[in-house]
Amino acid sequence: MKFRLVFETTTKNGKKVLLKYKVPPSKHLGLINFLKIAVEDGNEVSFAVEKISEDKKELSKIKGKFLLTDEEEKSESKKIKKK
Repeated sequence: MKFRLVFETTTKNGKKVLLKYKVPPSKHLGLINFLKIAVEDGNEVSFAVEKISEDKKELSKIKGKFLLTDEEEKSESKKIKKK
């Protein structure tokens, strides 16, 4: 099994832009657990970019927060509401 993180956004002109990162097998379990916790608890996930050069690590000014949702659960709850 392979995992990939896929980031998607659109430009000002409406063009779709994708960024894909492969997740190595040694990190699969950690990613699965992280996603499970984030979806089940409904807490915000923080996003930040870390700049690493030689021996220095610093956070970039680019930061964000978002919620993860389970699309399957959403569609099931919509079906129930329609009935």
